[in-house]
Amino acid sequence: MTQFNKALINKDGEYVTYGADRKFIARFKHRGPFTKAKFIKELIANHTVEGYFAEMAAGKAPLAILRDANEDWYYNILETFSGKKLR
Repeated sequence: MTQFNKALINKDGEYVTYGADRKFIARFKHRGPFTKAKFIKELIANHTVEGYFAEMAAGKAPLAILRDANEDWYYNILETFSGKKLR
């Protein structure tokens, strides 16, 4: 399994893509608790290229892929943003 390489991640406006073929990773259309930086940091730390794109091909949303793999990361960001305990 191949880890994500930060040098191959492209951040073009609201879109994040991967590699020379610019394979879609995620879109950041709205402001909110999940920034590009936080998303990319988690993606690199805990996901493989093959695993992530297999989940995408199965129809899962980008944030749902990261949430399902690391719920503590997901809820910590939401709790910090809202100031409320969610779990």
